[in-house]
Formats: sequence, structure tokens, C-alpha cells
Amino acid sequence: MDTERVGDVRARPDHRLAGRGAERDVLVGAVAGAAQRRPSAIVVHGEAGVGKTRLVQEVCRDPELLVLWGSCVHFGGASVPYAPIIGVLQDWLAQADAAERAAVLAGADELSSLLPALGGSPSAPTARLIPLIDLVLNRIADRHRTVVVVDDLHWADLASLDVLAYVITGFRSQQLTVLGTSRDEDRGLGHPLHGWLADMRRMPAFDEVHLERLDLDTTGLQVEYLVGHIPDIALVNQVQARSGGNPYLTELLVQDLSGTESVLPDTVPGLLRDALLAAWHRLSVQARQLVRVLAVGGRPTPLPILAAVAGAHGVDVGGLPGYLAEAQERGVIGAGKGSPWFRHPLLAEVLYDGLPPGEAALIHTTYLEVLEPQSELVAADLAVHSQQAGRIDDTYRWSQIAAEHAVMLRAPAEQAIQLERMCDLWEQVSPELRGTTADRTALILKTAAICSRVARNDRAVELLTQAISLVDRARDPLPAADLLIDRSTVRWHQAESIEAVATDIQDAVEATSALPNSAQHARALAALAWAERWQGLPGAVAHADEAVQIARRAGSDRALAAALAQRSMVLSSQSPLEALADGQEAVRLARACGATLEWLRGVVWQRHALWNLGRREEATEAALRNYADMAAPGRDLFAYFLAYLAAEGLLESGRWQECDELLRAGLAARCVNTGGAGLRLTAASLAVRRGRVAEARQHLDRAVELIPATFRGIRHSLATGGGEVLLAENKPQAAIDWLRPRLTLLGADPIDEDDDLLVLYAHAVAESARVARDAGDEEGATKAVGILEDTLSSRAGDPFTSTDPQDSVFKAMYRAQVSAELARCRDDADQPERWLRAADACGAAGALWHQAVARWRCAEAAIAAGQPPIDVSDLLRQAHGCAVALGAAPLQADVESLARRSRISLRVPVPVVVPEKPDTRLSGLTAREREVLAFLVAGRSNTEIARELFITDKTVSAHVSNILRKTGTASRLEAAALAVRLDGPGA
Repeated sequence: MDTERVGDVRARPDHRLAGRGAERDVLVGAVAGAAQRRPSAIVVHGEAGVGKTRLVQEVCRDPELLVLWGSCVHFGGASVPYAPIIGVLQDWLAQADAAERAAVLAGADELSSLLPALGGSPSAPTARLIPLIDLVLNRIADRHRTVVVVDDLHWADLASLDVLAYVITGFRSQQLTVLGTSRDEDRGLGHPLHGWLADMRRMPAFDEVHLERLDLDTTGLQVEYLVGHIPDIALVNQVQARSGGNPYLTELLVQDLSGTESVLPDTVPGLLRDALLAAWHRLSVQARQLVRVLAVGGRPTPLPILAAVAGAHGVDVGGLPGYLAEAQERGVIGAGKGSPWFRHPLLAEVLYDGLPPGEAALIHTTYLEVLEPQSELVAADLAVHSQQAGRIDDTYRWSQIAAEHAVMLRAPAEQAIQLERMCDLWEQVSPELRGTTADRTALILKTAAICSRVARNDRAVELLTQAISLVDRARDPLPAADLLIDRSTVRWHQAESIEAVATDIQDAVEATSALPNSAQHARALAALAWAERWQGLPGAVAHADEAVQIARRAGSDRALAAALAQRSMVLSSQSPLEALADGQEAVRLARACGATLEWLRGVVWQRHALWNLGRREEATEAALRNYADMAAPGRDLFAYFLAYLAAEGLLESGRWQECDELLRAGLAARCVNTGGAGLRLTAASLAVRRGRVAEARQHLDRAVELIPATFRGIRHSLATGGGEVLLAENKPQAAIDWLRPRLTLLGADPIDEDDDLLVLYAHAVAESARVARDAGDEEGATKAVGILEDTLSSRAGDPFTSTDPQDSVFKAMYRAQVSAELARCRDDADQPERWLRAADACGAAGALWHQAVARWRCAEAAIAAGQPPIDVSDLLRQAHGCAVALGAAPLQADVESLARRSRISLRVPVPVVVPEKPDTRLSGLTAREREVLAFLVAGRSNTEIARELFITDKTVSAHVSNILRKTGTASRLEAAALAVRLDGPGA
């Protein structure tokens, strides 16, 4: 686990050391100090498998170092005397030539008692042995930069600790570093290492480093190294949860995986099982049984409860503190003041699975007897113990209590677990306890609703289908309609086709047609309007209006919220102001009556209406605000659909850091279906713009695993995410093929939402034309031009018009971008002018990244057309500044490449401040001359300086002459260098 040898280290840095930068720097500093004859010693602490030895190995990779490695040995319960010291000396003997051996070992014959290979007559160690070892190590360090590594100090014998103490207290000016590793486990009270460490901490050249477990990010880096590519975030989350961030356990968990999986296998790998059980097997019989009882408990268990249960199963309760201490020392149970639990929770699973047949049920029964007096506080535990003990009625009863308790705690995921158990047990439960068929239907409906809230949509559909089969539609049409509408919603959330979903809606309309003033009929008509809108069928607006009217007459706030939300959707493109009002009212009503789904829909279409009105910051803030409110009560995955919409807005407005944080929260929640796919697609776009193409591809692939690539519900995000990834992979034709069928919905007339997709499509076609021209394929370039011109001419009317002044800003941006891409596709002479207009339009819309891209394109086109680079230098600097601020690595690289080829300086002038020292060569400069000098340091020409300072070239030339005269320099470069040396800029 921690004892791989230095020679086994790979030639490249070990990514399993991710997250160890600060600790590595400490050790590297110590080794570097020894080169300056400042010897030191450091002990690296941490639990087994946390990476102590690997960290030391990494630090010792320098080929100029002589690394002498010794490991402490624990054999048969006892330490082997001088084992690490013998290892260190043998390591040196294996590397030293005869001359060095003779010089170093002169007068040290008594070392033959440790090293028989030295010859001579072996004798018992004497008092001179420790000074002799110190002498030999110092002689070695006089010849080499030496690192002595002692692995597993927790197993060190007292004699070896004495040697190390002697060496450390004798530090003078040797080229020597001593590094040790020590586990947190196996060091109980009275362990000799505690006293040794206490003594060493008083020494000035002694230090300690503690390695904690890895966090989610660094576990992800480790998994990436192990599987050879960026892993799925859902897989990383599960690995982190099961390994607890222990690198060794992570390695065992993923050793047989390809890295493309999104879930871990349910079974624990054999090697991991053996590794986890190794420490448990070293426990005494009583401690092993106590730990087994704890594993059956399933969670940290208070000592009185653990004592009561363990005492009934063969554990001597009087010895409980000692058994717990033993298990803690062995690293089986975590140290701490709270209720005991496993240091590695996976061990609980392994121990439970290994219990003899029937023993688990007996222990569960005892837990029931002990825990029952605490009633609802431990109802969830009692439900599990009852089920494992075979008590079905008790399981049902405790699950019901636990579900009610979960409602109080606002924990929908836990509530769903309890309700599902009740549904599964219904047939086995006593009739007097479970109730009537109507009670069963109500339970199923409630369970399905909660499952849907926590993205268990497949289970929700199963439950709703079961409930529908229990209802007589002719006798109970209204409950049947509610179930059908609910099932249609869940089916859509799990990305079924609109045609399939619409069948449930039509059945609901039919079921309620005889009750036209019912709230259920209003819900059915609202759902019908929604389906017709998606299918491009007439009648959507009329049905939405009718649904609102019926819901108002019926007096049902939930039905009215549903009808208003669906009408908002129907009107969001053609009448966004009306859609906004409907969405806002739907949100108010839904929140008041606790209708989460209607609340979600109201926000979604309110956000779309604001977006279509050009009020995009408002749209993003509305999604963010409601996401926070919806997520606050519990882990309600409906909220993450809003997170996806908010992330889209943050990405487009240049708030990339906020976007990244929001996406990580959503991805860590492992959302599935449409919300999870939307988050993945937005993450793909962000990753592309930051230059992480492999990561972007992974997000895209996972998105189309969650939903079909043809799904219409988030068509826009599918188009954008896929198109950007393919373009980043230098596949413009594949991007064209991906985008073309997604430009319009169902082949219908173009809609406003297609405008920015048209920009991306034009970019893909222009890239295709560029690739063709670069390859000398003029026919291919001409074909690309024709494709783009045909697409633009086939769209009815002007695709970039709006009557709303705020939205017209974005329409103007899209128009300018498409115009510039068309010019690039044709290779027109007016590309610089078109890109400049695009940059201005993007700036007016607040689209920072798009503006920076347009500025770079403008500069590129202008320089290619023969314009002097100085004319576009400001554009490049502005693009560069934006790219750096956003972290847009590909754009930054493109700008810097163009700047290098064109000899344009991207440095930003820093004010020249005259040092406080009197009479420096900068003291005589005027304020204006210092201002000009700052531009000289940044590499600007006279013309550029003149333009920045609003003065003439001649005036700049005069200032430069004065600067050279006053500073005694002969050239602009010399004056700039002087300013830098004297710390003028930014001082």
C-alpha cells in the first residue's frame, strides 16, 4: 500500500499525487536546502493508502540525489531491530564502488554485526554502533546529496529510532535529508513513536507533514490518470463517496474500469475486499465480533446502544472501551469523540456480506429491541432492521413513520425510499394495516410524485402505470385523468417522444370531457396545448386560453397555475410580454399551494419570455433565484433544471466562474434526464471555450446517453453543445451535419430561438470553407458558400428582427455575426469592416466572449488584407485581456499567435513610479514623460502612444528624446530596461 520502492516510480509525474502540491513543496524545499548544506528531517503522516510513500518517491526522483531507502518491518507482532538502518546501508552498498566503500567504512568494522556482507567476525552490537552509523552516513553525505528514507516509522524498533534521533540531533552542515513516513493507525497510547516525535519536535531542523484524504477534484484527477482519460463526473462522485478520498482505495475501485462508466459496479472488487479486511483480521476475537455488530447497525451507533446489542451477541461489555480502542489503533474504526463508525465505510459492507447465514437477522432483531423505545427518531433504522429481521408489518409501519419524519426534515430523497418500500410490501402487509385499494392508489400517486421530484422518473412511470391499472376510468374519470397527466409529464422528463407523451394527454382529455368545468379538465387542456405547441399543431393558443378560463371557474390554484404555465409556454415566442405575465402569476400561485412542478414550469417559461424580450440578465437572475429557493428545502432535482437554464445565461454573459460553480453543483447531484443533459451540454460549451476539448466530448457523450439526440425539449442546447464540441475537434462538416436538422423545429417556419443557432451554423460552414481553401480545394470552398447562402435565403423574411428595443440589440448582434461569417466563408474583401461591426454589436449586447472573438477575427482579417498591424493592435489587446480574464485558453492562444506573427505587443502599460531613493535616473522625468515611458516598457510605437494619449506623433517623439536625455540612455529599449530594473513600473 505505502511501500512501493523508488525504482518503481514512473518517469512522468504521478497524477495520483494530485492535491499534494503544498506538501510536495515542503519536502522539495528540504531536499534543496541540503544542497546548500542545511540538513533537515521531515516525517510524513497519514492513514494507510493516502499516498505518503508516493509523495516521498516523487520528491526523490532527481537523478542527482543518492536515495537510500529502508523500511521498518513488523513480523509476528514484533519489530525487527535495526531493520530500516540495515536497509539504508545495504542500499548504499549496492550502489557504491570499491573505493567509496573503503573510504566510508574505514574504522567501522563493528558494522559487520548488522551487515555480515562486510566480512569480519560478526559480534553483538556495542555502544559504539550508533555513532558508527552516524559517521558512515555523514561520510556518504560528504560525497553525495543524500536522502535517507525510513518507511513505516510506526513499526520502527527502538534501536532504529535511537539511530535516527542521533543523526538528527547531530545535524551540522551535511548534504543530508532524512524523510520518514508514518501511519496514523497502529499508534495507540504508549506507542514508542509518540515519545520519539515529542523529542524530535524540539529540534530546529525537524518538521512534519500530514496528508489528508483527497477532495472530489483531486480524486477526479487520480481517476483520470488511472483510466487514461477524463472520467465521467458521476463516476468520480461515486468513487469519492465509496473510497472516502483514500487514493489506494480509489485505485482498487477503478482498476478494472474503462472510465467510460457513469456508475460503479455494486460488488466490491476482490483485491479491495482483501485490503479492507486485512486490518480487521488482526483484531482480537472480541473486537472482531464487536465490529461485526457495528456493521449490522448500518450507521454510527451510540455506545449505549452498541453495548446493549453487542452484549447479546457474545461481546464482553466490560471490555468494550478496550475493543474500540484496539479497532481504532488498527484503523478499522475512525478516531473521534462521536459515535463509533468505520474509518472506511466500505468495510461495513464487506463485513455485513460476510456474516454467516442467519446471524445478520438475529443481530437486526436485537437492534429492534434496543431501538424501539426511541420510536420516530430512528424510524428509518427500525424499518430496515424490521425488514432484515423478516417482520413485514413492522417494516411497513416504521417506513410510514420514517416517511412522515422525512417530510418534516424536508428530505424528499429519503421520503421516496420509505414510500417505495411501502409500495413494494403492500401485497404482503396485513389488510387491516394497509387499507383499501383507494388507499393503495393514493400511496402510489404520492410515491410517484416524490420519485419524480428526485429524478427517479423511471420508477415514477412504473408506479403511475400501476396506479392507472387500479383505477376504473369510467367510474372514476377525474383520478384517472390526474394519473394520466402526471404520467405524461414524467415521460417527457425522461425524454420520451412528444407523440408518445401526447397519447396520455389525449386520454386525459377524453376521460374528463363529460366534466368540462373540472380542474382536471383544465389540466388536461393545458397539457394538450403544450403538446400541440411542441408538435406544431394548430389550436394550442385556443386550448391554453380555454384551460385558464376553466381553471379560474373551478377555483383550483394548482390547476390555474398549471394552465397559466402552459399558456406561458405557448405564447413565449409570439407574445413574450403576455407569456411573462402568465409565467409570473403561475409561479406565485404554485408557490402558494406547494405545487413544485407548476412552479418549475412557470419559472422556465418566465425565463424564456424574458430571454426573448432581450432582458437576459433578468432571465438569468430569475432562474438563479428560483433555483436557490427550490433547492433549499431539500434535494429536489427539479431545481437543477433551473440551474441548467441559469448556467446557460451565465455562460453567454461572460460570468464563467459563476457558471462553473453552478454546473459543478448540478453535476455533483448526478441529475438525469433533461435537467442532467442540459447541465452536461452547457458544461460542454464552457469546456470548449476554455480549451478542455476531451472533457467537452465526455459531457456531450453523457448528455446523449441521458436523452436521445433527437429530443426536442432542449433542442437548442443539444445543437449548441454538439456543434461547439465538433468544431473544437476540427470537424466542421460533422458540425454542419449536426446543426442543420436542428435549425428549425419539425421543419416548421424558423423561430426566434434559432437566430443564435444560425450564427453557430454560419461559423461551421465558414470553417469548412477555410479548411477547403487551405487544402487548395476551391470547389469545396465554393460548395460551402452555396450551402450557407441557400440556408440564409430559404428562411422566410428577416431572421433577425424584433419589435422590442432590448431584444433588437441581440438580433443586431446575430445579424452582424452571420454577416461577418458569410464574408469569411466567401473570403470577401470587407471582412475587417464586418467583423468590427460584429464586435461593436456584441459589446452592445454584453456578450464578452463573442466580442473578443470578433475583435480577433477583425484583426486577423485586417492583417491578412495588408493593413498595418498597428491599426488593429488595440483590438488584439482588448481581445487578449478578455480571453485572459475569462480563462478562454484557445482564444488567448489564437490572439497571442497572431500578435507574435505581426510583432504586436500585448503588454498593458503599467504606470512608472519614481523610486523613493533620491536622485535616481528617473527622478527628473515629468508626469507626462513617465506616462510615455510606461508605453515604451509595454513595447508600443510612437503612433500607438499618440493615439492612446490623444497627442501627435511629433509630441511623442519629443517626449521620447527627453526621456533618453534625462536617463542617459541611448535607445527606447535601453530606457525601458532601465525603468524595469529600477522597479519604476508598478512600484
